[in-house]
Amino acid sequence: MPLPPASPAPAGENAVAVVGMACRLPGAPDVRAFRSLIRAGRDGISRPDREELLRRGVDPAYVGRENFVPAMGVIEGSHRFDWSFFRYSRAEAAAMDPQQRVFLECAATAVDDAGVDPTRFRGRIGVYAGADRSGPGRDDAALGELARYIGREKDFVATRVAYKLGLRGPAITVQTACSTSLTAVHLAVRALRGGECDAAVAGGVTVMPYGEWGYLFEPGGILAPDGYCRPFDVRSAGTVPSEGVGVVVLKRLADAVRDGDRIAAVIAGTAVNNDGADKMAYTAPSATGQSEVIRDALADAGVPAAAVGHVEAHGTATRLGDPIEVQALTEVFGPAGQESGGCLLGAVKGNIGHTGAAAGVTGLIKTALMLEHREIAPTAHYTAPNPLLELDRSPFRVATGLEPWVPREGRAERVGAVSSFGVGGTNAHAVLTEAPAVRRPARAARPQLLPLSGHTPAALARLDEALEERFHDSADGPDPAETARTLAGRRVHRHRQAVVVRDAEHAPEALRAARGAAERLGTPGRLGKVAFLFPGQGVLKEAAGEAAYRLLPEFRAAFEEIRKVAADDCGVDLGPVVTSGEAHEDTADWFSDTVHQQLGLFALGCSFGRQLAAWGVTPHAMLGHSIGEYTAAALADMWSLPDAVGLVHARARAMRDAAPGRMIVVHAPPDDVGALLPEGCGVTVAVRGNGSAVLAADEAEMDLLLAGDALHGLRVTPVHTRRAFHSPAMNPAAEAVRNHLSSMPARPPRLPYITNTTGEWADPRAAVTPEQWAAHLREPVRLDTGTATLLGSGCTTYLELGPGGSMTGSLRAAPGWDPAHRTVRLAPGRPDDAEAALLEAIGALWELGVDRALDTVLDARHEAPGNRPPRCSLPAHPFLGEDPHPQPAPLPAPPREERVPAPVPPSPALVPPSPAVAPVSAAVTSASAAGRSVRSLLEEVWCQTLGVATVTDSDDFFDLGGESLLALALTTAVRDRVGADVSVTDFTLEATFGRLVESAEHRLGDRAGPASPLPGVVTLREGTGRPFLLVADALGNALPYRALGARLALEGDRPVLALEAPAHDDREGRRSIGSLAAAHVQNLLQVQPTGPFTLGGWSFGAVVAHETARLLALRGHEVDLLVSLDGYLPDTRPLPVAAAPDFMLGGIRAGLDTLLGVGPLAGLHRRSPEARRRFLAGQAAVLAHRPRRVNCPAVLFKAQTDSAAAGRLARRIAGLYPAGLRVTAVGGDHWSMLRPPYVDDLAARVGEALRSDARSARHEERKHS
Repeated sequence: MPLPPASPAPAGENAVAVVGMACRLPGAPDVRAFRSLIRAGRDGISRPDREELLRRGVDPAYVGRENFVPAMGVIEGSHRFDWSFFRYSRAEAAAMDPQQRVFLECAATAVDDAGVDPTRFRGRIGVYAGADRSGPGRDDAALGELARYIGREKDFVATRVAYKLGLRGPAITVQTACSTSLTAVHLAVRALRGGECDAAVAGGVTVMPYGEWGYLFEPGGILAPDGYCRPFDVRSAGTVPSEGVGVVVLKRLADAVRDGDRIAAVIAGTAVNNDGADKMAYTAPSATGQSEVIRDALADAGVPAAAVGHVEAHGTATRLGDPIEVQALTEVFGPAGQESGGCLLGAVKGNIGHTGAAAGVTGLIKTALMLEHREIAPTAHYTAPNPLLELDRSPFRVATGLEPWVPREGRAERVGAVSSFGVGGTNAHAVLTEAPAVRRPARAARPQLLPLSGHTPAALARLDEALEERFHDSADGPDPAETARTLAGRRVHRHRQAVVVRDAEHAPEALRAARGAAERLGTPGRLGKVAFLFPGQGVLKEAAGEAAYRLLPEFRAAFEEIRKVAADDCGVDLGPVVTSGEAHEDTADWFSDTVHQQLGLFALGCSFGRQLAAWGVTPHAMLGHSIGEYTAAALADMWSLPDAVGLVHARARAMRDAAPGRMIVVHAPPDDVGALLPEGCGVTVAVRGNGSAVLAADEAEMDLLLAGDALHGLRVTPVHTRRAFHSPAMNPAAEAVRNHLSSMPARPPRLPYITNTTGEWADPRAAVTPEQWAAHLREPVRLDTGTATLLGSGCTTYLELGPGGSMTGSLRAAPGWDPAHRTVRLAPGRPDDAEAALLEAIGALWELGVDRALDTVLDARHEAPGNRPPRCSLPAHPFLGEDPHPQPAPLPAPPREERVPAPVPPSPALVPPSPAVAPVSAAVTSASAAGRSVRSLLEEVWCQTLGVATVTDSDDFFDLGGESLLALALTTAVRDRVGADVSVTDFTLEATFGRLVESAEHRLGDRAGPASPLPGVVTLREGTGRPFLLVADALGNALPYRALGARLALEGDRPVLALEAPAHDDREGRRSIGSLAAAHVQNLLQVQPTGPFTLGGWSFGAVVAHETARLLALRGHEVDLLVSLDGYLPDTRPLPVAAAPDFMLGGIRAGLDTLLGVGPLAGLHRRSPEARRRFLAGQAAVLAHRPRRVNCPAVLFKAQTDSAAAGRLARRIAGLYPAGLRVTAVGGDHWSMLRPPYVDDLAARVGEALRSDARSARHEERKHS
C-alpha cells in the first residue's frame, strides 16, 4: 500500500526531493568523481591513437578512413557485470544488453546512496528509465529465444530493475531519444505527486556496442570534426558520442524531510511537450517548442524566470542547435527582467560529450551537485561566445570558471534549471531549488555501530576501504552518527561486518582493524546453534547493565519486573546494577554482598534472555557457573519468576550466613591440584576449571595449606570472597535451599542445560527435586566436564549473558575449542565503556544474522524524530564484475581439493537408518565404457548450466548466479547425462561442485556418502526435538524452503524436515491432493510415530498440508498447529475448488503463463519441461480437490495483503478451521516471501507462532495439572 504524503515542507506541496544519485560517465566512475570533473572543467573523452585502436580489435580499414575521428566518451567497465550479485548465471548475463546490465548496477548504487532498503521501505518504489539503441546480441541457444529477446530488448530496462531490486511501484520504460532520462524524471515526479508511488528511481543509459571506438565525421551532421565538444563557443562544430548512465532516487519533499533523508536538491517543477510540425525537419529543434516547455516548467514550479541563477542547457555545440536553444531561453528569460549576463549558462556535454538517453539526468545530477555545494562549475572548452548566440543581447553568460552560487537578488534560495531536447521533438525541462536547511541538533559524542555488508568478501573489503577513505577526507568526511543510520537503512548482503567507531577521527583506524580480521570476511555469518552462558558470583560491578537497560526495551521490561519482585518480596533494590551512584552504601560493599551479587547476576541473565527471545534467538544449550545455573533453569521455565527470585534470594542469604572461609585459584589442572592436597586436609576442590582449580576451606585450613609446600611452584590467586562455596562448609546453606524448594512448585526444564554437579545434561526428572539443588551447592562445580559437554553439543555461537567474559574465556581455553566458532559478551567487565561494548555485541549478533538486534538499538537511540541523525551520501556496494562474453575455453583438469563430506545427519531418535546404496546405473556404465568419468561429465554439465569455463570443488552454485529453477535444470541434466538421481533439495543444502560429485558418486554406488534420512524426507535444519514438517510445493521438492529452514530457530531444539512428493505421484499427468497427502502420512509416521504433529506448507504445499492434517486426525493423531504460507483452500464445500471463480481464473492464468513462458513461471517453460508438467498437474489437482474441515489450530501467513483484507479472508474461510484460524500479513509477494530479505521476518513470525502454540499448550497443561 502506498503511504499517504507527509505534511508539506515549506518548499511547496508538489516539491520532490533528490535523495540519491549515481552515475558512470566518461572520466567519472561515480558521483564524487563527476563533481571533481565538472569543478575542474576537465574533459573525460577518450582519444586513443591508431595503435591502441588496432590493439582493441577495431577494423584497420575503418580506422584508416579519412573522416574517422578517434574520440569517444567511454565509461569505465561498461561491458563488465557483477552477474552473481543479481543472481544471474554467466550465460544469462552474456545474453543481456550491456546497457541493461550497467543501468541495473547504477540503479542499485543510487538506492544505496539514498540509504533505502526496498524490502523494508514503507510504501511503493517506482522505476522510470530508458536506454539507447541496442547492439547486436550474441546468441546462446541454451537460453531459449524468449530469454535472448528479454535480454536484448530495451523495453525491459525498467521492469528488470523492479524485479531484481524488489520495487513494487510502477515500472515504465521511457523512450524519447536524447530527452529520455529527463522525461523519465518528469514522469517519476508526476507519479510521486499523484501517490502512485512513494519513492522513484529515474534515469537513463547509453552504452555503445562492442568495438565502437570513434566515429565517422559527416559535414553538416551533429558530430564534431576533431573529437571536441565546445558548447556555446566560437569554435563549436558538433558533439562527441559518449556512453553514460545516470540515476536519481526521488521522494516527495515532505516525506524526505520527515524521514531525515539527505536531500541534494529539490525538483520544484517539470514539464514535457513536443515540437509538433513547427520546425524545419523531423530531426531539427524548434525554438517555439523549447520556450513553451520552459514556461510550463517554471509555472509548474511557481518560480519566476528572474529567480533562476543557472540554466544547464541541452548544449550539443552544433552550429544550429545552440543558437536555437539560446533564442528559446531568451524568449522566456529576457522579458522577465533579467539583466544582461545575470543568469549563467552551462552544458555538461563539454565535459563528457553526448550521452544520449542519459543526457538529461546527467544535467540534472550536475545541477543538483552545484546546488548542494553552492557553486557553479565552468563549461569545458569555452573560450569566446559563438556570435550566432547573441549573448550580449540576452540575460545569459557562460560560466568560465568555478564560482560561488549566489541567490538572485531578492531571493532566499538558489534556483537552477535543466533542459533536455530529443530528436523527434520531445522536450523536457526541470526547475530545481536548493534543499531546505536541515537542523542538526547538537549531539554528545557517542560510539556508533557501522553495519557493513557485501555480496562477497572482496566486495565487503572494498566497501570498508572506500568508507575508510571517505573518513580520511577531512573536508568532506561523514558524521559517524549519520553514517551509522545510513548504513543501517541499506540492503543487507550475505557477508557482514559490524564496526564500532567512537568518533570520526578514529573511524579509519577502526575500519582498518576490522578489515584485518580476515576470518570474519571469509564466510557469511550464520547464527547456527546457540549456547547461553551465565557467569558465577564475583563478576558483577556497578552499572553493569546500564547500557542494556537504556537501549534494549525487552531487557529493561524484564529487569523492572525482577527488580519489583526483589524489592517487594526480598527488600532488595537492584538499581545499582543498571544505574551508577544508586548504592545506598559504599559501592564496593554493596557489590561484595553475596545477596546483591546473586540477585543482580540472576536479573541480568534473565533480562538478556528475554531480550534475545524477542529477537528470535533460542538456546540449543545453556551452561551456568554456580548461580548461573539458576538463571539457566529459570529461562528453561522450571519456576515462575517470583518463585525463582525468592529461591535465589534464599540461597544467597543462606550462603552469606555460612561460616567464614576462603577460596583460591590454583593455575594447574584440577586432577593435578587434587593429587597435591595432603591427606586428611580440609581443603576441597570447589571448581574444576579448564587448566585451573578453585580450592575452598575454612580460614584455618587454607592458612595451613598455603603455609606448607603442597602448592610450591604453582601460581595461586586469591578469590575475593569470605566464604567457602561448593564445599562441606555449605551444608547448612544446602539444607536451607532444600527446605525452600520442598514447598515450591517446579516443572521439568523446557530448554536443555548442563548441570554443574555432573558436567552433563541435566536430567529433567532430577532437576525438579530439592536434593539436586542442595547437592549443587555443596558439591564441586565441574566446569571442565561441562564445557566439554557443551563443545560436543553442536553449538557454533556462544553468548555470555552476564558481565565480563569469564565463561567465554574459559570455553575458548578448553580442549576442543574450534576457532571458527563465535563468542559474544553482552555486558562489559568495566562500565566505563559500556555502550561501546554493548554495540560490539549487537554488531556481532547482526553479523550472525540477528537483524532485529540492530533495529532495536537504532530505535532506542533515536526515539524522538528531532534526535534522529539525517542520512548522508556514502560509498555504495562495489560491483566487481567481469565481461561475461568470453566463451568458455576447453576445460583443464581441475585441481583436486581436499574435501570433507558434510552430511546433514538426522536425529537418531526421529529417523530410521538410511537405505542401502543404489546399484550403478546403466547410463554411467555406458559413459564409463566410453572413457568418461563421472567427474568429467559433471564438470561439463556444471559449466554448461552456469556458463562458466572452469570449476573447482569449492565453487558454490548460488555464488555463481544459480537460482532455484537453474538448480532443477542442473539436477535433471545430472540424471539424464550422468545417470545419478540427485535430489535438488539435498544438492541446494550445500550447493558446491564437490558436494555434487559426492552425491552423484554415492547415488551410483561408487562409494559411501551422505543421503537423505528416508526417501521423501529432507532435513532442512537439524534438531533433537519434535519436528516441524513442511510439505513440498507443486514441483514436489523442498527447494523453496531452503532459506526458511536455515533461519528457523525453534524452541526445544526442534528440527525442520520437508516431505517431498514421491517421484511416481503424477504418472501420465494425473495427480490428486488426497493421494499426495496419504503418501506424506505414510512417510511422516516413519519419522515421528506419534503426535502431536506440526505441519506447514507454501502455496500448493499448504493445500496438501491441510489434507495431510485431516488424514492424521482421522487416524486419531493430534495436529497441534497447521502453518500455511500464502496458500489456502476456499470454502466451497461440498463442491471442488474450481467452483471458486477467483481460484479457477488463477489456475487458468498460472497454466497459461507456464505454457507461454511468461511471468514468474517463465523459467519452467525454458529450463525444465518435467517441472512444467508437474506444475500443471498440480494446478489441475487443486482445482479438482474438494476442501474439508480440519480440526486443528491454523495460522495463514498471507503476502500482498493488509490487516483489513487479512481479517476478511479469515472470516471467509473460517468454516474450514473449527479450532481457530489466524491470518497474518507478511512482506514480499507469493514468490519472494521465501527469499531474502523477506524470509528473515517470515522465519521470525513462524517461530513466534510455534512458540505461541507451545505456550498455549503449556497453559492448558498447567490448568489441568
